[in-house]
Amino acid sequence: MYCPSIANRCSLAALALGLMATCAFGTEPLPGYCELHDGLDNCRTVFANEKRGRVVFMGGSITTMPGWRDLACNSLRKRFPETEFDFIDAGIGGTNSTLGAFRLEPDVFKNGPVDLLFLEFAVNDGGSVSPDNRCGRAMEGIIRHARCLNPKIDILIQYFVDQDKVETITKGQIPEVIAEHDKVAVHYGIPIINLAQEMTRRLSANEFTWEQFSRDSCHPLPFGHERYIECIDAFLDAAWSKPVSADARPVDHPLPEPLDAMNYERGRFIDIGQARILNGWNRNRQWDTEKKCNYGGAVDVLAAETPGAAFELEFEGSIIGINAIAGMDAGILEYRIDGGETTSLDMFDGYCLSFHRPVCRVLAEDLALGKHTLRLSMSDHKNEKSVGHAARILRFVAN
Repeated sequence: MYCPSIANRCSLAALALGLMATCAFGTEPLPGYCELHDGLDNCRTVFANEKRGRVVFMGGSITTMPGWRDLACNSLRKRFPETEFDFIDAGIGGTNSTLGAFRLEPDVFKNGPVDLLFLEFAVNDGGSVSPDNRCGRAMEGIIRHARCLNPKIDILIQYFVDQDKVETITKGQIPEVIAEHDKVAVHYGIPIINLAQEMTRRLSANEFTWEQFSRDSCHPLPFGHERYIECIDAFLDAAWSKPVSADARPVDHPLPEPLDAMNYERGRFIDIGQARILNGWNRNRQWDTEKKCNYGGAVDVLAAETPGAAFELEFEGSIIGINAIAGMDAGILEYRIDGGETTSLDMFDGYCLSFHRPVCRVLAEDLALGKHTLRLSMSDHKNEKSVGHAARILRFVAN
């Protein structure tokens, strides 16, 4: 879906450590690790005056694991005790904003319009830029798509901490992924809670150790989740410090011109049933395996396990890719678009040694808008560490 645009009116975000800013929307001071921008007045108005609300949490494993999300739900219930909430966990461990942009409608908006979206991909969007990880395009696509579906939706972006971010911030630098996300947030007036900045400040001040905060390089222990909700509550206290008027009504958020015309605002899934099987691929609606991570139970897949298995898919858009399950027997894909040059993609990576997990792989991008044909087959070759030539596709992704 494409939405018309109007002029942006946001200023650049500040990232100075440990400072306090005056909250223009209320009387409480805004913590220095936060940026209020256009605020969260719409969702608050709905929660307070309409006595109902839909809140969605989208991100990776830190979002879907027990912890800060549950505490945030409890905090909202306490703030609005008469409100009936619909809380949705739209987190998928080990996935980034690229897959997030493609799965927005079925995962975030599955129950209807959303009032408040907690959005966090700063941990999983880290690393080198690639077709599978273009976080600026993906985050912008999520925001634009969400505001096409509901122009009144409030969005809150959070930057969770990991050890790489601590090291970078301690040097006085801004992590690249945060800088990239921040450009998008500022452009669209999205509030920010920079938890990476605040946790680094507290670590530097010896308020606690990393071993107290996290069980590994990024996943918080209960102590860490409690520090996160402290910051979230401090932000909400400041953002909502003035009483809400009984006659207040939510208003549409402006939608400025895109930063990147190739952003993923049309991100969507294409059902695997749309593929035209040439040979060797089969639909398995109850595929399962013992060693798995970041998903549970049997899944519906388009599967191939032999070299030469091939299909074709007609699609429309500028991007085509797959949301698949990769594991110990992951093979090498060979594919071409519109009869062009054949490209190979090895689906096997280091995680495949331990378990099967969902992945998103962009096969082609920056295509001319219009109709295209993907031809994909399993290669005769395989990674030397793989035990097979398999591919199991959950959905195709397109934009």
